[in-house]
Amino acid sequence: MARKAAATTGEKPVKARKGSKTTLSEANLVDLGPERLAAILLDLSSDSHVKRVLRLELFAESNTEGLALEISKRLATVGKSSSRINWRKRAAFAKDLDLHRQMIERLAQDDATAALDLMLDLLDMATPTLDRLSQAEGPIGDVFTAARDGIAAVAVGALPDPIVLADRIALLLRRDDYAQFGPLVNALTPTLGPKGQAHLRQTLEAALGARSPRSASRVDAIYKDALRRLADASGDVDAFEATFAPDLRRTPLVSAEIARRLLAAGRAEDALATLQAGAPSEKSGRHQSSLEERSTWEEAMLDALEATGHQDEAQKRRWAEFERTLSIPRLRAYLKGLPDFDDVEAEDQAKAVAKRFPQFDRALAFLVSWPDLPAASRLILSRAGEIHGGDDTLMAEAARRLEGSYPLAATLLLRASIQYVLTYGVAPRYAEAARQLLEAESLSVVIGDFGEYPDHEAFVADLRAMHSRKQGFRSELEALGATF
Repeated sequence: MARKAAATTGEKPVKARKGSKTTLSEANLVDLGPERLAAILLDLSSDSHVKRVLRLELFAESNTEGLALEISKRLATVGKSSSRINWRKRAAFAKDLDLHRQMIERLAQDDATAALDLMLDLLDMATPTLDRLSQAEGPIGDVFTAARDGIAAVAVGALPDPIVLADRIALLLRRDDYAQFGPLVNALTPTLGPKGQAHLRQTLEAALGARSPRSASRVDAIYKDALRRLADASGDVDAFEATFAPDLRRTPLVSAEIARRLLAAGRAEDALATLQAGAPSEKSGRHQSSLEERSTWEEAMLDALEATGHQDEAQKRRWAEFERTLSIPRLRAYLKGLPDFDDVEAEDQAKAVAKRFPQFDRALAFLVSWPDLPAASRLILSRAGEIHGGDDTLMAEAARRLEGSYPLAATLLLRASIQYVLTYGVAPRYAEAARQLLEAESLSVVIGDFGEYPDHEAFVADLRAMHSRKQGFRSELEALGATF
């Protein structure tokens, strides 16, 4: 009845009691009553952190301006300090800093403009505070990251002067020694508005223009990143492209970035020209494009070809890329673009490509994932000498899929994995290898003919002869109830 009454009057219902009356829980503490709890908290307020929590909570309940002033005073005190923060004090320091971050978020519910100003004050402390640590990673750095990521929610409803806000962001970026504040531009773009965005853009461009090309630094990279974010926010592809030097625009990754935006803006021909200028290098050596660069560029090129009506060229590229990499996404896209019934013949051709693919592991991964388990089994049996047990994920997954209908093929994969582990003494995988040996033993019962391969007993005998001194492996087997 009490719960029902609370619901009808709008009061917050007390959480159900769990455990005994002496268990520390919200329900049990409520039973102590407000007077008793107040006395206990007052007694605990000799602890500086508890005292600060209580003062902030009292201000939050009664006086918005007082809360803002209290937070501001504490941030100013912390910001003035320059002494090293001992590792023993880091957790307490982070706890105090995060308390004020959370109270700023509370303040934003009543005064978003004041809260935004205080959150920027907190972020302005990031670099000097992190400079006081031996390493920036850790709970203190996490507080500044949380402040950065939460500032968009704080800024909702804030009405700052857009020019002043733009100048504050520019100052934060200039002092961003730990490259944390790029996302601020995205978060505060709505609050800046067109006027603030234009001012921030002009400020950053002027700062870059005043610097010699020979003095390019970390700050330049941060400014250019911010300009790209501003360009994206306004949908200005040309401004985005202008932040890259001409030679960078002719690299695969950057040309793909620019082309993506041109495509989104409906400028497909420009996107195609940009990609052609930034085509991956086929030269060997340090200038050769990486797999990641090629893949990113190729994806954008295919979209550009489709958008410009060059479907045939796109199909040729998809097939060529499949033949080179056995990429399943490329093959699926290629098959999707074929006329009805042609896809069946093309799929058979793709499987033939996979069977003769020079890299056994990639061929196996394709046939197992497509899937074509009969073809995967034939691949294993015909190219058993090429099986490499180093890829434990592939070996385990392929064996699991094959063991039901193709136990011999699954066994050969398990054996390759076990032999790799023992030959190279990969101790972290001893437990896995022990389990695989028992799996191979259970599969041996359903294998009617091992053909040219040794049966399970002969395989184990060979292992024992070569690796009897692998005590770690022996121990793992014994833990599973087996012997070696």
